[in-house]
Amino acid sequence: MFGKKVDLAGEDLKKLLEHMKKAADGDMSAVEASEFHDPEIAQCYNELMKSVFRANNIFVMRMNEAMIKIGDSSVVKNMIEKVNEQAKIVATIPTSGQELEHSITRVQGAVSNIQSSSHDVIETTRNCSEEITQSIAVIDSTAGEVDQINGQIAAFKENTEKITKIIDQIKDLADNSSLLALNASIEAARAGESGRGFAVVAQQMGVQAGDTASCADSVVSYVEELLENIDAIAASVAATSDHLKEGTERANSSVRSLENMVDEVTGINEDIDSIFEEVNTQSALTEEFIALGNTVAGGFDKLDEECFTTGEHLYRISRSVDMVRSDMARGRAELTMLDWITVFKVDHLIFTWRQYNNLVGFEHLKPEQVNNPRGCKLGKWFASVEDERIRKLPAYRTAYDLHDELHSYAVKCFNAAAEGQREQALIHFEQAYDTYGKLDHALDELARGVKSLGYTDFTDTTRK
Repeated sequence: MFGKKVDLAGEDLKKLLEHMKKAADGDMSAVEASEFHDPEIAQCYNELMKSVFRANNIFVMRMNEAMIKIGDSSVVKNMIEKVNEQAKIVATIPTSGQELEHSITRVQGAVSNIQSSSHDVIETTRNCSEEITQSIAVIDSTAGEVDQINGQIAAFKENTEKITKIIDQIKDLADNSSLLALNASIEAARAGESGRGFAVVAQQMGVQAGDTASCADSVVSYVEELLENIDAIAASVAATSDHLKEGTERANSSVRSLENMVDEVTGINEDIDSIFEEVNTQSALTEEFIALGNTVAGGFDKLDEECFTTGEHLYRISRSVDMVRSDMARGRAELTMLDWITVFKVDHLIFTWRQYNNLVGFEHLKPEQVNNPRGCKLGKWFASVEDERIRKLPAYRTAYDLHDELHSYAVKCFNAAAEGQREQALIHFEQAYDTYGKLDHALDELARGVKSLGYTDFTDTTRK
């Protein structure tokens, strides 16, 4: 009898070891009391599993709370996007530096040409001033000669006028001679034969007097014409003198203007020389800027790489923790409905951020992992709810629709990323993230509604 009891105990021990091995492999399902000769063994085993499940519940829900922080990659996204944004700016530094260098080189050439031209202008202006000064001396000398000519013309006119007076005297003498000849002829006629010879002389004197008067008249005519010409010449010479004086004044004014211009151009030239020195200094600084820009660009590439590596490292930590959480929640815990709703919230926070991880290349999702609103745990839970009171809750319908909307934006983000449209993918990600916020709120409302229906059990993570 004693041996039979030992055999039965051995069979129960063997059966218990089999179930413990299954539990170690992940099958922690309850056992039937009928499997054991001693039902108390089955009861103890099931109680043990329940205590394990309760302990795992706390572990799962604490992991769930941890994943709210670990799974939220906002900091990583901000870091990567800021680095990408700055990388675009930094990438333009070498090109901008080269463009600046080319621009400064062109400015150097232009300023150098201006500098050379300004020197030439100063030299040319000074030469012009000297030439005009020399011309003024010539003009002054010519004006002096014109004044001398004008004096000579005045003297010539004076002498001509004296000739006129002399001719007038000659004409008077001719008139007197003609009168005397006439008187002599009369007297000769009275004398008769004895006065005939004298009459001939008197006649010849009259003729000579007439010729003299006629010649005098001709000379007077010529002298008058000569005086008119002399007056015209004198007027022309006077006008020439006036023009020469006016030209001299204008030339002197031009010389003064040229001298002022030389002073101004000299000042400008000094400014240009200073600008040229500044441009040369700027050119040297630009070379330093380009060298520094290339160094910064190279360093920023390294920073970009390190940021990406850091983000990828945090992603892998997040995925590892999430896999432990998910595995424990599915097979090694007995979560309440309220616990599951909390898990669904974290699941879709992680689901949303996985779209960004896929966009930046931390992981490579497949279409079925994104476009599967009915296959995820929340989608399956929506379909499995049998309590019609829960289905009639407004928050249930809202959460259901927002869940579909979240997956829809995730698909758009995935497709845009696959097509290389990063900016568009980011827009869809932000839409997905915004929708997740609404879904998170709707699930909170749903949890309150479920609790009001009597589903009040939840895992207290503050319990030790």
